[in-house]
Amino acid sequence: MKRIVFLALAICLGMSVKAAGGWEKDTTTQIVTVDDTLQAFEQIVKQKPHSPHKATIMAMLVPGSGQIYNGQWWKVPILYAGIIADLYGITWNQARYREYRDAYVEWVQYLDQKAADPDTPYPENPAWDKIPKAFDVETDPYMQTETGQTWFKNILSNRKSSFRRNRDLCYIVMAAIYAINVIDATVYAHFYDFEIDDNLSLNVQPTSSYSPLTGGNIGLTLTFKF
Repeated sequence: MKRIVFLALAICLGMSVKAAGGWEKDTTTQIVTVDDTLQAFEQIVKQKPHSPHKATIMAMLVPGSGQIYNGQWWKVPILYAGIIADLYGITWNQARYREYRDAYVEWVQYLDQKAADPDTPYPENPAWDKIPKAFDVETDPYMQTETGQTWFKNILSNRKSSFRRNRDLCYIVMAAIYAINVIDATVYAHFYDFEIDDNLSLNVQPTSSYSPLTGGNIGLTLTFKF
């Protein structure tokens, strides 16, 4: 028992003397180890896992940025081409809607004035003369009749409603583009780190078996390898 105690003391003393004699060297080694640990930690921080939440927020704030975060740069031109085309549709239909709306309002007012006073003069530069048409409202004989005037009022009303409906549809398409942009960025971000083995395969083979109760059986065997 005494020998074991003396042996343990001798080992401890030897380790203390080695530590005292090689203090400077061990300290240097410890510093290098800490630096290496910090560098490894920095690498881990830089290689953060792909965040679907971040991709979603980016896509909501700036359309296309979520796709850029996911590394799908090729989707951005397609996305903005759709946005630009839809903005053009909104602008064009809104301009046509205003033209026909103003023409309709002024035409109805003109008809009301003529109903109150048949000698009401034809207005100068009315809004309905600014829209394209194949006839002259002021000189066309049909437009001097009540039937022609009512027909023209219905035409202005229908086209006004048509352009307004098309404009509203463009707004719906814009909302759909925005939603698709967010959904696409979110879904792809969830599958960003998903790995598929190159050996992924599905094999289909016919099989047959025999049972004393049911007799012969024929079927298919599906083998899914991943």
